[in-house]
Amino acid sequence: MLNQVFSDYFAQRRNYLTEIDARIKIVSVAAAIVITILSQNIYTPLIVFLFTLIFVLSIKIPVKVILIRLITPLGIAGTILLMQIFFYGETAIVRFDLWGIHLVGYKEGLLRGSLIMAKVIGTTSLVIFLSMTTSVNKLLNAARWFKVPNTWVEIAVFSYRYIFVLLEDVITVRDAQEVRLGYSSLARSLRSFGELMGATVIRAYDHSVSAYEAMILRGYNGTARNIVWEEKFGAKDAIVALVFIIILASLLVLSIVLH
Repeated sequence: MLNQVFSDYFAQRRNYLTEIDARIKIVSVAAAIVITILSQNIYTPLIVFLFTLIFVLSIKIPVKVILIRLITPLGIAGTILLMQIFFYGETAIVRFDLWGIHLVGYKEGLLRGSLIMAKVIGTTSLVIFLSMTTSVNKLLNAARWFKVPNTWVEIAVFSYRYIFVLLEDVITVRDAQEVRLGYSSLARSLRSFGELMGATVIRAYDHSVSAYEAMILRGYNGTARNIVWEEKFGAKDAIVALVFIIILASLLVLSIVLH
C-alpha cells in the first residue's frame, strides 16, 4: 500500500493516459491549475475534480489510494473552511456555545471557505492525476526539455530515491520499537517517537555521506549527464494536445460565464 501511495507504481502501467506525452500533460495540468485557482465560483474546481476522478478511476486506480492521497489536503481545507465560517463575514447563520465560548457562523465565511476548499480539492486532484499517469523519469525528462536547471532535476532525483530508503529505515526502526513494547503507553510512545525521528535524521546524514562518496569515486564532477529527450511530437500527440486545448478552453469559458 505504501508503495502504491507514495511511488509512481500506477504510472508505470501501460494505458491510454500513461502513453500521453509528459510535456502535454504538464502544460495542460499547469493551465488547469491556474484556471482553477483564478476561478471565482465553486463549480469550476468541482468539475475539474470530477473529470480527474473519472480519468484516474478509468485506469483502475483503487479508490482507497486516491482517498489516502486526499486526506491531508482535505484536512487542511476543512480547517480553513471552519476558520472562514467563524471569523469572516457579517451575516450570522448559526450560533452556539462550545465549552463556554460563544461562536457565530457567518454566511460570507461559509461561501468563501467553500470556494477555497473547492479550489484545494480541484488543484490537488490535478496533481494526483499527473503523478498517477506520468512516471518520475518522464517528468524529469520533460523538466530537462523545459530547460529546468540541472541542479533542480538532480535534487529531485535524489529526493525521490531516498524518500523510500528513509521510509524503509523508519519502518525497520519502528518495528523494532514495537517488538520491545516501545508504544505500550503514552509516555513510552512519545519517547519512542522522539528516538525514531532522531534515528531517521542520523540515517539520512549517513546516506548522504555514503551517496556523495560513491558519486565522487565514480567521477562525479558536480554535473550529471543530461538526459536527451528522444521522443518527437507525432500526429497522435497533436490530436491529444488539441483535445486538451478544447477542454481547457471550455473550462475557462465556463468559469467566466459562471462568474
